[in-house]
Amino acid sequence: MKQIAQDLNLKATTDSAFCKIFPKLCNLFGKCTLFGKFQGKDFEIYTTKFPNIKQFPLRLVVKSNLGFAEPFHISARKRPFFVSLHKIFDRDIYFTNNPVLDSRLLFSTSRQDLLNLILQYDEIQDQLYSIWKTRKCDGTLSINNNFIIYHEPFRLITKTTRERIKNVANLICDITDIIKLSGKSIAQNN
Repeated sequence: MKQIAQDLNLKATTDSAFCKIFPKLCNLFGKCTLFGKFQGKDFEIYTTKFPNIKQFPLRLVVKSNLGFAEPFHISARKRPFFVSLHKIFDRDIYFTNNPVLDSRLLFSTSRQDLLNLILQYDEIQDQLYSIWKTRKCDGTLSINNNFIIYHEPFRLITKTTRERIKNVANLICDITDIIKLSGKSIAQNN
């Protein structure tokens, strides 16, 4: 976690007495909270347990506030094996025109126009591909009117995890800028 804090220039805090005694061990297991500004956006990175599970695995969470007035939701996650079941039960499945992204990710949205606006940039598509370039990444990106959050299960913070979190932070900053600019243009058109 200290490496992630240094990479993104964030501050680290911990509430646990165990982590104050054994900081190196807690650093490996992500037992601290990182917070601060990255590219002008407020970020918070922390670990949490999955609901109803007492031990491992933990979930690494990257969160940034958005504060958009109009409610919406967009999510991107690893493409599941049975996509046809998701087509039946989830009515808001969205397929892009990019075969590389469609082979890796499953998008769902309540605002297709906003998702189209986000995906029209090649940088965004490249960042999405770099985050989910391996089939082992089980992360989920969720965007709604209040915040943008990315979470993935993990056991230890490795070099690939640190690189992925850095890519996620850049992606969140770019998506925040696009949504805020689109919000201004929507308000001006009305």
